[in-house]
Amino acid sequence: MLMKAIWASIKALLYRTATLRRALIIAWHVLGICIAYYLAFYLRFDGDIPATYWPAFSRNLWLLVVICIPIFAIAHLYSGIWAYFSIYDVIRIVASLFISLGLFAAIVYLRSDRGFLHYPRSVFVLTFLLLGLWMAGSRLAIRWFREYRSGQRGLSGREGTRALVVGNLSEVDQLIRGLSPQAPDVNRFVGIVTDEAKKQHLTIRGVRVKGAVANVGRIARETDARDILILPPYTRPAEVSRIVTSCEESGVACNFRMIPSVADLAAGKVELSNIKKVEIEDLLGRPEIQFNRQSVKQMISGKNVMVTGAGGSIGSELVRQVAHYSPAKLVLMDNSEFNLYTIDMELRSGFGSLPVASIAGDVGDTELLRRILREHDVKVIIHAAAYKHVPLMEANVAACVTNNTVGTARLAAEAEDTGVERFVLVSTDKAVRPASVMGASKRLAERIIQERPKSHTSFVTVRFGNVLGSSGSVIPLFKQQIENGGPVTVTTEKATRFFMSIPEAVDLMLQAGTIGKDREIMVLEMGESIRVLDMARRLIELSGLKVDEDIEIVFTGLRPGEKEYEEIMTDDENVVRTSSERIWVMQSRKNHTAPPIDIDRLTRLVAAQDETRLREELLRLIPDADPGIAATPR
Repeated sequence: MLMKAIWASIKALLYRTATLRRALIIAWHVLGICIAYYLAFYLRFDGDIPATYWPAFSRNLWLLVVICIPIFAIAHLYSGIWAYFSIYDVIRIVASLFISLGLFAAIVYLRSDRGFLHYPRSVFVLTFLLLGLWMAGSRLAIRWFREYRSGQRGLSGREGTRALVVGNLSEVDQLIRGLSPQAPDVNRFVGIVTDEAKKQHLTIRGVRVKGAVANVGRIARETDARDILILPPYTRPAEVSRIVTSCEESGVACNFRMIPSVADLAAGKVELSNIKKVEIEDLLGRPEIQFNRQSVKQMISGKNVMVTGAGGSIGSELVRQVAHYSPAKLVLMDNSEFNLYTIDMELRSGFGSLPVASIAGDVGDTELLRRILREHDVKVIIHAAAYKHVPLMEANVAACVTNNTVGTARLAAEAEDTGVERFVLVSTDKAVRPASVMGASKRLAERIIQERPKSHTSFVTVRFGNVLGSSGSVIPLFKQQIENGGPVTVTTEKATRFFMSIPEAVDLMLQAGTIGKDREIMVLEMGESIRVLDMARRLIELSGLKVDEDIEIVFTGLRPGEKEYEEIMTDDENVVRTSSERIWVMQSRKNHTAPPIDIDRLTRLVAAQDETRLREELLRLIPDADPGIAATPR
């Protein structure tokens, strides 16, 4: 302990005192020059230097020192950090030695009457080699010691794990070199996996190539790997999914991490903070989308924009993206004080010059809505406020209809009265053939928007499915259940859902809200539906655990109002693709048999808290709804 303390004090002194550190380095080089020069003579004469050569030795030693020291300084050999010794430093050492000894040989030649009398010429070559070995060797020893100590911390510390690297060998080399000294929790590299056929069974920095990516699960089991670091080009969703599947089939539980940026590798800037855990979004394989953000900017820039439900998972992302389009003012409305406070603080921190007004309140409060819209001269409304938790709303029918249906109707009416130019309603796939009160309330909200008489306000509805990580989504629930040790609850083995990330959904939503014409319903293409069971399995695997061994999956059955699968559109809805990728527009319905919506009647039923008659009214107003809506769940 005493020696460690002394050594730590010496290092601290050296790093704090740059002049002392440089003086010690110069002294080290002077010592090396003297030793190398003497050994050059010693080796030239097999250990017996003739007396006639000693004058030449002693007379020229000081000259060699005087020549080398300033040239080494010009080459910055005294300022480099030896612990990060590299090929570039070797080149600088060789070049400075070549210049120094070349100049030294020329002066010796001139001082010896243009000859090398009593001065062996092989000494120049031997001095070059020996001094180069001294300078490069000492630096290499310091680097090796640093990496060895870092490796020892990773191998012996409580956090040290065994890591398997998947990637092309050029990137793997940079990863191992750049990561080892900076991330001791993942630096025990036990193997490399790559599809480069000619590189199989070779080694890089002492780490062997174990096999192809198709066998990564078997290799992870054989090497007892606990971390799998995935590098480009294997960071594509299909490749990541293949790696995770291989590990699942081989019965190994690993933590999966990705290095998403080749630029960071090439720059040698790989740190633990650059390594992201593989999330469920990384496995979706969603195609890149080209957005026309100029059209969105034209709708928002320079205008006062109001976002309802601004503190929710969708609403807060809407606020963030809208803020980037330079509105004149951003009005935030939410009935959750904490959520509103959180997004308000984030917005003021990130967009300090943007005027922000945060209002805590209910979208069903007509007087409040009228005051807000007039006081802030709102021109664009993005209406994201909604109750959306399906089973919970089955037990709170009046609240659901009040917020989702009546609130939308009141906000739409006030928007027209106060001169709002554009109103975008955020809807849901659960409004299609609704089997729940929540879905039915959103379907009525869509109809309220569609069936309003024409006015100066343009109303557009955007319908989409589940988003990953939103409040009420299964993903946060699964993650919490995994953290708690399970079990993970899934409704049925066949249950499927559409999924996209929140930023992607909001980006598409803004696009759709921009290109949609008055009273149109825009439908976001959600891609392929995904089995919820598969999502649960993947999340367990990505957490480094095994399904049914570490975490059990339990089937609970469909809850009240839930469907086994979701739809974005029905057979009787005529939809066509728009000019924007993955956005559809509903042109018309083949039947118009639905009775008109009587908001006053709904309001009276809500005021009376008559949930039975509310359910019956929902079913009457939506002929294609599931008849189960009218039944009170037990």
